Amino acid sequence: MPCRAGRRANRRLARRAAAIPAHGTFQILQGTVDYAGAQGLAANTKVIGSDTPADLTGGSVTKQIDTGKNSFLRTQVFDSSGTLIGLSNPAWLLRKAPPGGIPAPRRA
Repeated sequence: MPCRAGRRANRRLARRAAAIPAHGTFQILQGTVDYAGAQGLAANTKVIGSDTPADLTGGSVTKQIDTGKNSFLRTQVFDSSGTLIGLSNPAWLLRKAPPGGIPAPRRA
């Protein structure tokens, strides 16, 4: 679901996760919005936060994130062997509506 990032250049992101495997990792990734590959096909995501189960035992953890440009956030979880075992859909942080608007099924 798109989210207006507004005029602020950064925001606080609160994250929490339960049942992360022992010695596993919970990561937050941020990437540049490319509107379905219209500006190139190179991967543009980077890990902006990484937490262990111990980091998350006290509830939520906050982090400042850059919202100065259109971007998206998603999460992923790895087990102790480094195998990807879960990931989220992206959350879109848009400065303004995308060219052509938001498709009706995504606005619902």
